[in-house]
Amino acid sequence: MTRLLTEQVYTQAMNEIVEPYLNAHGASFFLCREADRAIHVLLYRTKKPPRGTILVSHGFTENIEKYKEFIYYLLQSGYHVCFPEHCGHGHSYRLTDDLSIVHIDSWQRYIADLLFTARRVKHALPQLPLYLYGHSMGGGIAAAAAAADPTLFAKVILSSPMIRPLTSPVPYLSAKRIAAHFCRSGRSDRYVAGQKPYGKPEYFEKSCGTSRGRFDLYQKKREKDLLLQLSAPSYGWLHAAVELNRYLQYRGYRQIQIPVLLFQAHDERLVSKKEQDRFIRKLRRRGVDASLIRVPGTKHEIINSNALVMRTYLKRLTAFFS
Repeated sequence: MTRLLTEQVYTQAMNEIVEPYLNAHGASFFLCREADRAIHVLLYRTKKPPRGTILVSHGFTENIEKYKEFIYYLLQSGYHVCFPEHCGHGHSYRLTDDLSIVHIDSWQRYIADLLFTARRVKHALPQLPLYLYGHSMGGGIAAAAAAADPTLFAKVILSSPMIRPLTSPVPYLSAKRIAAHFCRSGRSDRYVAGQKPYGKPEYFEKSCGTSRGRFDLYQKKREKDLLLQLSAPSYGWLHAAVELNRYLQYRGYRQIQIPVLLFQAHDERLVSKKEQDRFIRKLRRRGVDASLIRVPGTKHEIINSNALVMRTYLKRLTAFFS
């Protein structure tokens, strides 16, 4: 395995090694599933004999900048990587002009966009297995995509997946009813109560990762780029997350056929670990090859952990995809 970046030299290594490498081995383009709605896609090709292609489904408010180090490691491990930015994120199309809010009209839009991109990639690289990796919101999307097209992907990894979001301090059932009410009354694009536009800087101590160097570099990038300043969900997004949970737990799990590996964070404050456990149990009862690994010493964003944690995480990831 390639040498991992340490805290002491993190920013320098990203600027002098990782970024130039990705620029030399990647291409950026747009795909349109619907007229005038362009999905921003990045495709990176490994220099090594390719072992497969990994499509990465990112999380809520995220974008390519948060995954560059991770993608670099996947390339060094012999995988091509496809990274589409979801609707409302990064340089992809949006359903609102507000650059701080994540808004969606249906969870099915995320799935349709991802499958549209995945099929294009599979067509371009037909000889290689296509793997799926999803984090947080992107993990819920990945699970639903694997259910919607059971033979497209060879295997799927769900990292801290949003099978169900945590809505504290509002109870989940209350949040569910409130979101449905706002959507029915034509106010789906409003900020969820208590959420605000991007403004004050975030604090590392309240962040979802355990690596200070990774946190600081990403925050500096966010401050300079309006397209990276997503910070809050709309009621439409919350309603979509609720409906996605309903689909996965009552219908979607019945359609998944491929091996599933779920990584669960130790200190998890954004998504339900109980629902993750339940989802894996349901898959196993159906005879699906489904495993769950609890990762000690981590928060929600496992890939934003120190080098020691990341080394073990990447070994397990690449072993599963082998």
